[in-house]
Amino acid sequence: MKIAVIGTGMVGRTLAERLSGLGHEVAIGTRDPQATMARTEPDGMGTPPYAQ
Repeated sequence: MKIAVIGTGMVGRTLAERLSGLGHEVAIGTRDPQATMARTEPDGMGTPPYAQ
């Protein structure tokens, strides 16, 4: 199944990861893709940035 997740925060990332792990094709949406990809440090929960 193709699923879109809007948001790159903790909930969006968790949902996307789990759905992908279950075999779904997942697309993630964000307001500012350049800023999301430019992050180099892990978030507050230690999750690595998207660029990795």
